[in-house]
Amino acid sequence: MKDKILIVDDDKYISLLLFNFLEDEGYVCDTAENGLEALEKVSKGNKYDLVLLDFVMPKMNGMEFLAAVKEINPKLPVLMISGYRTRENTLEALKLGAIGFIKKPFSLSDVLKNLKLVLNTSKSKKELGPIFPYLKRGTMEFVFKTGEISSDKVSLYLATHLGEMGFIEGYRISTVALAFNEVLINAIEHGNLELPVNYFVESGEASDKESLSDLKNQRLKDPQYANKNIVVKYSFENNETVVTICDEGKGFDTSRIRAFLEANSDSPPLTEDIGRGLMLVKYAVDQVRFNQAGNEVTLLIRNTP
Repeated sequence: MKDKILIVDDDKYISLLLFNFLEDEGYVCDTAENGLEALEKVSKGNKYDLVLLDFVMPKMNGMEFLAAVKEINPKLPVLMISGYRTRENTLEALKLGAIGFIKKPFSLSDVLKNLKLVLNTSKSKKELGPIFPYLKRGTMEFVFKTGEISSDKVSLYLATHLGEMGFIEGYRISTVALAFNEVLINAIEHGNLELPVNYFVESGEASDKESLSDLKNQRLKDPQYANKNIVVKYSFENNETVVTICDEGKGFDTSRIRAFLEANSDSPPLTEDIGRGLMLVKYAVDQVRFNQAGNEVTLLIRNTP
């Protein structure tokens, strides 16, 4: 049976573009011009496997639809698509249960990649479900040098494996993968490569990111930095999965970050970009812990029964 996608966007050009592309890729598609129309379709019993949802729409916007639809079907995967992504609406969407974000303007290949990730993982869980009660424990360990393998590949593998093993629902895969990637990028760039967090403030080049990119490329070629290891330990037992990501950098003062993670607060520390990344991690997994030195992060995920 073909997967059915609901496209919710008041921009008729984008809606038609996605409709035609996804139909050509073998999906069955339906459209709605706003959140209210989409909610009516879901409420009337239409079965969808995933929703592609715009933020800004008349009558009922994306956030309002997301809150309402989760009351009807909390496991329905919703991918947000928008050019108006801010720290505030990112946080709100995560709290309401969005599984990920696609920024406008988007590439159709990126949309397809995200769809397949969520939908294929959900299918794997259904097919393999009967074996899960017999799986008691397991461990994996990745060790690679800085820049030797892309962080997104490791993150995607871990998150997809969690979904395939039935430890998380398919609709959480994208968000969990993004969280893993945020931590890995931090370990690589601010850990092993020792790129300063407040680089633009310190260098006086707040509007020029090319200098930071140049510094990163220089250090990737310097054995002093490039030969440092990243270690990712992944273990699951009974009802929880633990992922530990460790770098060989000098570490940093984690007091502000740990205070943010431990407090019931939505005010991120440090820079806006890092704050947004921490918010995503905080709401994607069940617990985040930094060690005192700041070069090891542990993520805990409670497995879905």
